Amino acid sequence: MRLANSGGCLFAALLAFLFVATAAASEDLSGRWKISYVVQSGGPDEKFAEGSVVSLSEKDSTLQGRATLGSRGDGFLIGSRQGSDVQAAITFRSNPALFLRLSGSQGDDGLQGSFTASGGGSFWQGKFAATQMTTAAGEVIGTEVIFANFTPLDEDLMPKPTLYLDPEANWSAQQDSGVRETFVIRYQRNTVLMCRKKPLIWDWWL
Repeated sequence: MRLANSGGCLFAALLAFLFVATAAASEDLSGRWKISYVVQSGGPDEKFAEGSVVSLSEKDSTLQGRATLGSRGDGFLIGSRQGSDVQAAITFRSNPALFLRLSGSQGDDGLQGSFTASGGGSFWQGKFAATQMTTAAGEVIGTEVIFANFTPLDEDLMPKPTLYLDPEANWSAQQDSGVRETFVIRYQRNTVLMCRKKPLIWDWWL
């Protein structure tokens, strides 16, 4: 009877351990992180000495955010998380451009793994460790909080209102005047070309 009770207690303890481990591995990574780098090979490593601060957002296992590297704050991060495995890439767009890739896993102490970086004809590789400083809600985790100044978004990355081009409406308006004018279509990232009826656009001017 004691053996049965002992076995039941061990089984319950094992389930509790697995539950805690699973919960820890599935925590939301959203928040602010501090990344430290150890360069093992490549060019001079002074640009990695101060590490990075990352403002990270996770949604449906997709990661995105902003990042610094030393004094520069022009980094954009994208990545994914599958279970405890994390893959991310940080692109620093300003001159000199730099591309950094992180591959690691989540543990009790944060994220650990390897990194590679390239830019300006140089290449680096080594290890990284990331610790979470705040949650997405701003709750402080640990004892260190580092504030970062991220570079304002470039103009081509700023959200813009959608522009709707309506050749059909333009063609209809020209029928009353009897004068046909050239309708120039300039397609941009935020442009929607409206094609609602047949014949096709090029048939309207024939």
